[in-house]
Amino acid sequence: MEPKDVEPNDAVERSDATWTPDGYERLRRLGTGRTSVVYLARHPRFGEVALKLPRAGLQGDPSFRRMFETEVVLTLRFDHPHVVRGLDGHPTGAGAYLALEYCAGGTLDQHLLERGRLKVARALEIVEQIATGLAHVHARRVLHRDVKPANVFLDAAGHAKLGDFGTGAPIGETGDARVGTAFYMAPELFEGQPATVRSDVYALGVATFEVVTGERPFQGDDYDALMHAHTSGVLRDPRAVREGVPDGLAELVRRAMARTADARFEDVEGFLAALRAAAGRPGAAADAPRYGRASRRRAAAEDGAKADRAADAEDVSAASEGRRPWWRRGPTRES
Repeated sequence: MEPKDVEPNDAVERSDATWTPDGYERLRRLGTGRTSVVYLARHPRFGEVALKLPRAGLQGDPSFRRMFETEVVLTLRFDHPHVVRGLDGHPTGAGAYLALEYCAGGTLDQHLLERGRLKVARALEIVEQIATGLAHVHARRVLHRDVKPANVFLDAAGHAKLGDFGTGAPIGETGDARVGTAFYMAPELFEGQPATVRSDVYALGVATFEVVTGERPFQGDDYDALMHAHTSGVLRDPRAVREGVPDGLAELVRRAMARTADARFEDVEGFLAALRAAAGRPGAAADAPRYGRASRRRAAAEDGAKADRAADAEDVSAASEGRRPWWRRGPTRES
């Protein structure tokens, strides 16, 4: 039997939420996570959405409460076709919630489980979409810290979108080093070092191996076994796992999953260039169109690291003070 994803803390109470924000009508339950219950809901402005509500008792659990607050704060800042789009939300208190675009195709790991291994060309297409989404997240000076197929969602057209930012953190922030899922964690994270862009690249490399071959590069029945595999194990060649894997992709995975962080791609843009070369499209441009005026404002902010840091500080300050920050989209709960 395939071992379940192993978390440093896997004992989680799962309870239905009892509150629905104004303007939303719950239709059915979609699933339950560590911090929230997710419903398909309807809103007069947004249409069908995935509505995340804190699970019962969350306010009494500081670590999970912070995860939910972080997900709301970060998700509403991103604007990219390969990142799950946040529509509306409030991070703190009894009225916390997050409304997201509804991805009718479910998660990528569900898709792989139900439909089996993808064709190589389709797998490379999905990996490229995940990577372009992650590159946008990094451009906003945020680390995901838990890149994996379970956190990738497919819309009705089959486009892949990176989501679930509860473990996200501003680039350069220290603390909570052992965050993520052990199947996808970089060796240095097991050793207690802080997450970096290159640890996200490592997780992207693991996900690439899995999406292309249908298997994870390292197996283990528990956290300790997986820690040993990632820190001391020998990485399998994906060409030995599946026929038809391009030589360039095998080299890409080897570099992305290098045991030493300095030996990996410096950033996701380098990963993408190697991926497109492996797929026979070395000059291909990113399929990441911008969305309107809001994206132009964000692009301007990306040109200055100071502007990004100021926005991060406002996000954190607003969440801690329980007030509505400037980034909140959509109508207010009082409207």
